[in-house]
Amino acid sequence: MLFAINYHSMSTTEILNQLPRLTSAEREEVRARLDEIESITPPSPEEKQLIAERVAAYRQNPAAGTSWRVAETEIRQQLGL
Repeated sequence: MLFAINYHSMSTTEILNQLPRLTSAEREEVRARLDEIESITPPSPEEKQLIAERVAAYRQNPAAGTSWRVAETEIRQQLGL
């Protein structure tokens, strides 16, 4: 006996549109899964190049950077959070 399964793959836009509808716990689950994926996916050659450029820029002028605390505050203000 064969079963037909209708499978709808969501586009990136559809996924992003659904995120605000998730509960806090569901969003945390999404974050955890994304972190898991990122931890097992090695950086692409382009990402490696970008990292190398940013490390070199930091070494040339460490004072030009911003702490995560300051950056996060600024981002939240810009987003109205």
